[in-house]
Amino acid sequence: MNKRITIIGLGLVGGSLAKLIRKRKLPVRLTGTSGHASTVRKALRRRMIHEGTMDLRKAVSGSDLVFICTPIRKIIPTLRKIALNLKPGAVITDVGSTKAQIVKEAEKIMPAGTYFVGGHPMAGTEHTGIDSSFAELFDGRPWILTVTRKTNRRALSGLEKFLKKLKIKVIKLSPEEQDVLVAGISHLPLAVSSSLVSTVAGERDKNKFAKVASSGFRDTTRIASGAPILGADLFTTNRKAVLKMIGLFKRSLGRLEAKIRKGKSYAILRYLDNAKKFRDGIFPG
Repeated sequence: MNKRITIIGLGLVGGSLAKLIRKRKLPVRLTGTSGHASTVRKALRRRMIHEGTMDLRKAVSGSDLVFICTPIRKIIPTLRKIALNLKPGAVITDVGSTKAQIVKEAEKIMPAGTYFVGGHPMAGTEHTGIDSSFAELFDGRPWILTVTRKTNRRALSGLEKFLKKLKIKVIKLSPEEQDVLVAGISHLPLAVSSSLVSTVAGERDKNKFAKVASSGFRDTTRIASGAPILGADLFTTNRKAVLKMIGLFKRSLGRLEAKIRKGKSYAILRYLDNAKKFRDGIFPG
């Protein structure tokens, strides 16, 4: 074993990452930690990790690479707890879906000779917890790594190479650019999905709506079933970019509303056709 890796947080993302590392049979020693003893026991029993502990500082001691796979609000507090226990040369990364605020704070915390590289796997489901984890979660999904003036290029390159060994495609962006892009393709969909549900739930005859709801409503609102605290975290930590995308969405919806009011079927058709072509270009078939 030539590398020690620690995963902090063994939920959907952290647990899936552990399973993928074991699946690829990489020559590493994998330590996992969680705030729940039952989660650590499950991870050990299922051979997702080689070692398990609830002691954060013990978990990272001697590790070459640490993945912080906690909810967004816990990333920086977790980093503060482990900072002084990191070995020289250690690389720390996270999986939070917002980056600018996290990276800015993390770069201030890191002790000399240790390195932080912001990360965000573009993968997830509406489910949470170790029981929802699966090694294929990252299949075909890009993993964003952030780059700033302070990013250590050797640490960045090493992390990128490790992810590629897991057969994960890496995309490098600035924290600010990642936040804008993710606001559009991840955070805005949650806002729209939740607003759609809230629109129907606010109707006097909401129970009748519920009785006739079928696959269209189910599929469009799937992500509204995610953990509310996670959504609140990303909306508050990526507020500026999310508000920008909500404003653009309202303008786009307003254009469709105007076309519907005028009853011009050709204009409506063009609007829908343009949306279909762009969407099918991203997700063919």
